Amino acid sequence: MARFPEELRFGVGLANFLLAAGELAKAEEAARAFLSASPPPDLAEEVWIVLADALIRQERLEEARETLREACLIAPASVPLQARRGRQAMQAKDFAEAVEALQIAADLAPEREVLHNSLLSALWQTQRYAVGSKMAARAVELMPQSAGIRLHLASFLLAENRAREAAAVAREAIELDPSSTRAHWVLVDALWRQDRYNESFRMLQAALERFPTEVFLLRQVARLAPAVFQEEAIVPLYRRAIGLAEMPRGIWETLIRCLIKQAEFVEAADTARRAMLVHPAGPEFGALLAEILLQDNRDQETIAADIATVLGVETKALPVQIALISGLLTHQKWDEASSLLEGLRSDAPDEPELLLRFGIALTGKGAIEEAVAILAALAEKHPENAPAWEALCDAYREAKQIKPAVAAYRRLEALGASVETMRRVQVKLFGEQIV
Repeated sequence: MARFPEELRFGVGLANFLLAAGELAKAEEAARAFLSASPPPDLAEEVWIVLADALIRQERLEEARETLREACLIAPASVPLQARRGRQAMQAKDFAEAVEALQIAADLAPEREVLHNSLLSALWQTQRYAVGSKMAARAVELMPQSAGIRLHLASFLLAENRAREAAAVAREAIELDPSSTRAHWVLVDALWRQDRYNESFRMLQAALERFPTEVFLLRQVARLAPAVFQEEAIVPLYRRAIGLAEMPRGIWETLIRCLIKQAEFVEAADTARRAMLVHPAGPEFGALLAEILLQDNRDQETIAADIATVLGVETKALPVQIALISGLLTHQKWDEASSLLEGLRSDAPDEPELLLRFGIALTGKGAIEEAVAILAALAEKHPENAPAWEALCDAYREAKQIKPAVAAYRRLEALGASVETMRRVQVKLFGEQIV
């Protein structure tokens, strides 16, 4: 650069090498110095990119966005700059700017699939489904062999309630890429929305034959099977899944509960023991094992010993006792659970799990005032404890104190409680699930 000051390419090289070497501040300085000299557009574009990337890697994201806006005003026909502006806007959840920038980039370089995918994703985020389906249809014409683009089109059509068209496009996407689990689900959903329930469920089962460990599809089987009276289909699919891969706790729990419902108590107990080993931090599996063994009329000592053996702890250990108490509460053995809880509270008076279960037991026994006092204090001390708010909602409901019960329900909503929890509370509190 010193020897050939008129050769601007060396300045571009310096900025690029500094960025590649991780010298971000120096790369930024070199880029700014270069741009201040009003270089020709073909060289400036590359250095604007270096400057933006240096700022992004320094986590100065708003400055990077301002830099990209400035660069795009100077060079509006630059595909790399418009694409970067769109991506940064997406990350900042400024979907309106993302759509604008990515639309320009896709129009400038219609042969680049990644730009169409990014644009369609931005349109999806803004819920501009009608525009999205038109843009996706145009992209399909440009790239007829792209399964991803067709999947975008199917999703937009489904969002517009054009289920029949969505199903046809989803089938085309599957033909182009049979490994796309999302395409299989869109087809299942599109058929379901046409009231073709049995066909939809068969397609879901077929998808799981191809993708036996796909957690999302497994969860949809559990959700849809009761509607088509095929709950017996859940167990073989889930049984195979846990044998093939490490599954999340919810999959194990669903399988165990289905086995209990089918009175397959021996397998249910064995599965609960396996789940305790795979997910030792999951307290629900010890509780499920206790529930199963109580169903089989085992005594408390035997149950505690079984749970303790699996966990590798003493029978009097708190996790063992909590699991046993949870099983008793499930079977509505309020007095037995209360007796155990009274004995444990003296050793651990502030243990949230014990206080929660004590409140539930008291509610079951009809000691509502005492239950409300314990659960309200627990929820106040641990405001993020969703099970405490659910139990408090139940206690208020039993006390016919509807306003406080609804307030506890609203708190569960604010905490983002699981869909299953909200459904359960809605049915008990309002008599039906709220759509």
